[in-house]
Amino acid sequence: MRNNNLEDALVAIRRIMRVTEINSLSLAKKTKLTPTQMIVLQVIANTDEATPSFISNKTTLGYATITTVLNKLVTRGLITRKKGDLDRRMQFVKITEKGQETIELAPDMLQSQFEKNFQNLHDWEQSMIVACLQRVSFFLEAETIDAAPI
Repeated sequence: MRNNNLEDALVAIRRIMRVTEINSLSLAKKTKLTPTQMIVLQVIANTDEATPSFISNKTTLGYATITTVLNKLVTRGLITRKKGDLDRRMQFVKITEKGQETIELAPDMLQSQFEKNFQNLHDWEQSMIVACLQRVSFFLEAETIDAAPI
């Protein structure tokens, strides 16, 4: 006999994966960016002059991942890089007008939708959901994967 709870859990995980995939495809179609690239672009847009380490800390993405994403955003003309005036080793990134336009074109990210609903929950409900999601992440051996919380 199959476990109905197991089946329900697997269906819920598949639904989450599918809506994530659909959202990513919609974002790519409208902006030609991945969700990670869009998140990094949004962090830069909300900061006067961001450094790669600031972006890495804000998104909890690894420094190597941030470097790769920044290179792609510079190539596309969505951000600019500037060396520090006092310390030439410092690097500052800033959004361009084209980058700002790209953000405005983007569909509402899943994070925004989730955030609205999540914030309407009681603290104990939020804690339960976080604990469950962390447990699922552990089951799937995904706890070491770089992922931005934004």
